[in-house]
Amino acid sequence: MIKSRFIYDVLDLLLDGDDHGMLARNQLPFLTDAEFEYSNEGLFVHFSYDDRIENHKIATEDLVLSGVLIQTDEYPIQADAAVFFADGKIDYLDIWCHYGDYPEKDLTRYTLTQLWDNDFPGRVITTEMQP
Repeated sequence: MIKSRFIYDVLDLLLDGDDHGMLARNQLPFLTDAEFEYSNEGLFVHFSYDDRIENHKIATEDLVLSGVLIQTDEYPIQADAAVFFADGKIDYLDIWCHYGDYPEKDLTRYTLTQLWDNDFPGRVITTEMQP
């Protein structure tokens, strides 16, 4: 189970919109956000999983899905996110800053925006941002 609402929301938007992502959504109930590696440039989240995830592997074994813009009023940062697959399973999430130093803790106030072709905004998830 993914404990971080922020991480779950990022994955929710990344796994939306194309066939690979929609199939991989079935893996979410079997993932655990197991390890967080913070740096000034961003965050790596490595996942562990229940054995039942094997029933939901996707055919494309090594895949990268990107296209989520992360904005927050908690810190002076703006970031992007991508999810990486290995052996048809979600392996890790990479969040990297365009500018600013990434904080060493979960974001609680944020706006996540899907950016697909030509940076056209798709779905948006917003938590309590300051006016």
